Amino acid sequence: MDLPKGFYGITDERYGSIESAEKLIEFGAEIIQYRCKYKMDREKYEEALKIKDMIADKDIIYIIDDRVDLALAVGADGVHVGDKDMPPCSIRRIVPKDFIIGVSTHSVKDVLNADCCDYIGVGPVFYTTTKKDAQAALGVDEAKAMISASKFPVYLIGGINIDNIESVKNIGAYGFSSVSGVLNNDIKYFNRLMYIWNS
Repeated sequence: MDLPKGFYGITDERYGSIESAEKLIEFGAEIIQYRCKYKMDREKYEEALKIKDMIADKDIIYIIDDRVDLALAVGADGVHVGDKDMPPCSIRRIVPKDFIIGVSTHSVKDVLNADCCDYIGVGPVFYTTTKKDAQAALGVDEAKAMISASKFPVYLIGGINIDNIESVKNIGAYGFSSVSGVLNNDIKYFNRLMYIWNS
């Protein structure tokens, strides 16, 4: 399954998980990650399944954050994991052949150690309030070094918005995520963000 270049959409429960997904679909996201940290498993399952139904007739790749079991249960296309989750190579042994695995990285060492995955996330590039336990901002130069070290496609994440996207659009990333920046704004903002990225 080919990963889309450009924007990587991520839901945020602060804005409503379902409402986030609706907005990302409206904006034309080709990949959507369901990310939910603070709800009970049953509610996560029901939301994840509802989003799966919402995109059933659309050409959108569906990723679940952290939870391999949830991804398999709802029939998602893949999972995105961090360094405290199940290791990607262990995940690879229990998932379908074309199952997508994404991995978060926060240093060049993390990038070099990444294996058994289809893409990596590099971040946070800039300061972000989206994740309470976010690492310190990497900065553009470190993000560029991590991209250069990666053998996998890279999506940038963390504090990316219309004011700073110009500084990261040409450093070799496959795409980027902007959670608060996109979900806090309308389609005009999103279109402008994409225009800058693609220009």
